[in-house]
Amino acid sequence: PYQLRGEYKDAIFWQLSFGNITTEELCSQATAYLIHWNPDIIIVHSGLNDCRPEPLTQFHKDLLNFLSFGLINRFSIIKKLIYHPKVINKRQISRVSKKKFRKTLKRFQLNFSSSKIYWLEIGANNDYELERPGLHQKAKIFNEQIYEVYKDDMILTNDEIKKANGFNIDNLHWRLSAHKVVSDILISRIATDFNIKG
Repeated sequence: PYQLRGEYKDAIFWQLSFGNITTEELCSQATAYLIHWNPDIIIVHSGLNDCRPEPLTQFHKDLLNFLSFGLINRFSIIKKLIYHPKVINKRQISRVSKKKFRKTLKRFQLNFSSSKIYWLEIGANNDYELERPGLHQKAKIFNEQIYEVYKDDMILTNDEIKKANGFNIDNLHWRLSAHKVVSDILISRIATDFNIKG
């Protein structure tokens, strides 16, 4: 957002950033804090945590954490085994179902019906598939849900980020070049949609 702030110096920005939470959890935070504000534009980058293949359900993760309490070294060994790509490939559990994800998208759209919502494509670098087999197929399915709800307000970014070598070494988080690419796409789109002349 800091690059967008530089472009729109008179605009008021409100940023909500959380790690490793689902889209429903993120949207609940936005609804709780912003629903009376009615922002002109909302930009959402969420969905990967919903669809990313997991070896265990949340219940089983919580149970394992509880049973391993105080056994940090043993738990880290167990975690390595459970999160092995072969186990993930076999299990293919998503934290959120496609149906529930779509329901969250529609509810968010309803809650902010007077705002222009841009939803960024779910994506990661190609090599992330080695760590989380099945991610790209699941991301494709969840991206289809975003498109069905937000149509052309879904912003495609993944290919452009790859071209700019914009993924960090973890193949997931963005480098500065990715932030620049995405902000340029958004600035161009906002200029078109709001008839802003540069």
